[in-house]
Amino acid sequence: MTMRKLIIATAISTGTLLGTVSTVTYAADGDTTKQSASEYASDAVITTKVKGAFVADSTLSALDISVETNEGTVTLGGTVGTEAEVEQAARVARDVEGVKQVQNDIKVDPAKATK
Repeated sequence: MTMRKLIIATAISTGTLLGTVSTVTYAADGDTTKQSASEYASDAVITTKVKGAFVADSTLSALDISVETNEGTVTLGGTVGTEAEVEQAARVARDVEGVKQVQNDIKVDPAKATK
């Protein structure tokens, strides 16, 4: 009878321990940066506003610049003709409501410069 209680107690303890470990593992996996639906929607709105601001700016070609937004940080990519366009794109993006930071990865290709 004592041995049976010991086995049951061990089984319960092991089950509780394994449940805790799986909870910790799940929590650790949950700590990876994942956006909620509202954060994703907010980032999509920011991306749309930045692209719209590029279209409205006659000095920039919105087709040459890619825009991605993650948690309010806007990443710009693509190629433009001049360094002035790179700087203007960053300025325009920074002025958009909701933008927390701008990472400017736009490259200059002198062949794209308008004459």
